[in-house]
Amino acid sequence: SRYALLFAQSCTPRSSMSAIAEVGRRVLAPFCSVGRWYNETAKRHPLSTGIWTSGLKTSAADAFAQKVLEGREEMDWKRHATFCTFGFLYLGGFQYWLYNVKFTQWCGPITSRFGHKASAPVKTFIDQAIHHPFVYFPVFYGIKASVSGKPMSYAVDKYKSEIWTSVKTLWSVWVPLQLINFAFVPRHLRVPYVAGVSFGWTMILSVMQGKFDKAAEVKEASDGVRDSKSLSESVRESGAVKGGGTAAFAAAQPDKSM
Repeated sequence: SRYALLFAQSCTPRSSMSAIAEVGRRVLAPFCSVGRWYNETAKRHPLSTGIWTSGLKTSAADAFAQKVLEGREEMDWKRHATFCTFGFLYLGGFQYWLYNVKFTQWCGPITSRFGHKASAPVKTFIDQAIHHPFVYFPVFYGIKASVSGKPMSYAVDKYKSEIWTSVKTLWSVWVPLQLINFAFVPRHLRVPYVAGVSFGWTMILSVMQGKFDKAAEVKEASDGVRDSKSLSESVRESGAVKGGGTAAFAAAQPDKSM
């Protein structure tokens, strides 16, 4: 019959694939619309898009690291404020200027002559070997000291003790990602790209900071116990010396009763 024929046609592999493709288009349509809207917004307002994307991403990544990865019952709000401040001001604001203005100027001759793929290794070297070790991390530690109400000497000490471990971890993540960024990503999407893929990096950095801070607290407590023991021993030794000297002095005096 006619209905049987239509049913049979709908069950053919080609019809099934078409139905699956149609379902896929319907499911992905809202995400595609959001992606188009975001791309157009980034074109019209690249700086503000970068700032909001980086700031919100950094806040979410640190919260996820603290509550899920570390299983904290209480949020470390000073640490969270450090990451939020760093995300909005530095990652969103300063890095937009650095990547889209200065890198374009510095590497412009290479890009115009050989293309983005040729200038990508140069930009990645500047970013990873100069920018991050000597600007990114010092600023991060400075903001952390300010938010925590500690002196800049705290930031200097943190930098000296943690920089090599942080940089090695940074390079393992960001060297390949930045090569892709500078070679293929449109300029207006470079900061959002960094913000998007750095969700994982921010969690890594957040967890590392938690471990560094915990180790510092343990060391301070250990040093305090050691100093307390040293002080107690010094007091006992001083008392022993004083007591011995007093006894010797008394023994040396003539017996007036004689």
